[in-house]
Amino acid sequence: MNPVKYFFMFLSYLWLRLDPIIYITFRKNWTPRYEFLASIFGEKDTDRFLKHRVQVVKARHQKKPPVILPSQVDKKTQEFLKAKPGTQSGRHKRKEVINTLIFWATDTAINQYNIESYKTRSAIVDSLLNHLFQNSLTDESVIILNGLKKIVFSRVTYLGAKGEPSPVVHDAIIAGVGRLLTAHYNELVRQRDEKLDKLTKIKLIKEIKKADKDTGSLAFSGTPRKDDEYKHQFPLEPKYAHLLLKILKHYRFSAWPDSRKRAKSLIESMEKQLGFKLEDI
Repeated sequence: MNPVKYFFMFLSYLWLRLDPIIYITFRKNWTPRYEFLASIFGEKDTDRFLKHRVQVVKARHQKKPPVILPSQVDKKTQEFLKAKPGTQSGRHKRKEVINTLIFWATDTAINQYNIESYKTRSAIVDSLLNHLFQNSLTDESVIILNGLKKIVFSRVTYLGAKGEPSPVVHDAIIAGVGRLLTAHYNELVRQRDEKLDKLTKIKLIKEIKKADKDTGSLAFSGTPRKDDEYKHQFPLEPKYAHLLLKILKHYRFSAWPDSRKRAKSLIESMEKQLGFKLEDI
């Protein structure tokens, strides 16, 4: 539309909308107003103009998403740590905190509106994979790891692609995943050595004295039950260990060179510790 024509149409629109006499006469009935504009500026341009004005008004009245700051992440983390896991209300609160943090990290509107949302997401990832995971019950750690999967692979970003776009958040994810996997592999190695040590002791005892039928339980003493919510976090369930390794491998192909380097370095360090390649796992 011609800018001059648009200018005069806009002035006419304001007059038709704000004039008190016209408002008293027609109230919210825009048909007479539309016919007046169409008779002067033409139906086609009037339709386009009014359609645009409707979109502007809707956008203006649309509720803006909240700006989430790292300080709010810290506050939520403290709420989680203070909630008592031994009470129903405490457990509800802890899960609510976890789900809120995951929502903040993955909601498109929240992250588009805040230009520095990457700082908040970095703080969220660090909180989820450190304080919250270390102090979580079994079902809570499952929510955290499934949320991490969503952040890495399923989050629709403002760039239109899927996954986390910020190199700062990439590095936070790599560091957190690296810590969890290292703790996981360290615990597997410890349990392996402990089991070998116990089996050796059992063998020596059997050589000295004939063991009863139930003495074999010595090799499994202290092993946590699978349904124990307070069991030690490590080693992780195989599917979640595989998920974390998949994430680490994923970032070997990050768009950011430093993130690629960190992911590769972490994998090489773990392989050196374990004595075998993780590529085929």
